Amino acid sequence: MRILLINPNTSEEFTKRVQAIADRYAFPGTTAVAMNPTAGPRSIEGIYDELLSSPGTLELAINHMNDFDAFVIACYSDHPTIYALREITEKPVLGIAEASMYVACMLGYSFSVVTTNEEWEPLLRDAVRHYGLADRCASVRSTRMPVLALEESSPAETTNLILKTARQAIDEDDAEVICLGCAGMAGMDKELQAALGVPVLDGVVCALKLLEGLIGCGVTTSKKRAYAQPGHKPIIGLPEVFGTVYR
Repeated sequence: MRILLINPNTSEEFTKRVQAIADRYAFPGTTAVAMNPTAGPRSIEGIYDELLSSPGTLELAINHMNDFDAFVIACYSDHPTIYALREITEKPVLGIAEASMYVACMLGYSFSVVTTNEEWEPLLRDAVRHYGLADRCASVRSTRMPVLALEESSPAETTNLILKTARQAIDEDDAEVICLGCAGMAGMDKELQAALGVPVLDGVVCALKLLEGLIGCGVTTSKKRAYAQPGHKPIIGLPEVFGTVYR
């Protein structure tokens, strides 16, 4: 099986982290490839960034639609391209936020998300509600660290800041599972889990393993109602690739 993991921002450093995680956890029969668009914001820290990242992300996915069996959107948000891709392909599509939150609910009653900048707190609370998990989410806490600081700070400094925030979620919010709320935190889960004594989930790993299972049991995205294939219509002033997916 072949799985494409798309980092929607243009940070090649983040993409390398995603690829390293995929290489570590993919089953022997799985080829997992991480890519990022060549145009768009270098980091995604809010809705505007999400929308700016969407055309490049969609174009990348469409160009590789026939090369892969499933797709991961490796941004810890309720990214709009997740749903757009579900409309234009029957192949399974997962975001790393929803994947980690669903897995968290199988490992404990309550979970908390530890994310980066403060602006993500209300957006991720909205995502939790969208996924139907409001009753299971103990909290969403931010480290107040900008996303790109994950590239610039020392690993020890970053780990200590996430550790401090996660401990607050466990001690003050009664969280039983911690979800790492940024693709830039990929690969930090096991060290944090050992220190915290509760499950710590890397969304990239969760999405990858869930997709391996979905592909393995031969299920596809429903084309009834919500994710029906879009009907043909003229597209004005946009690259031709966006019109190729209409039925």
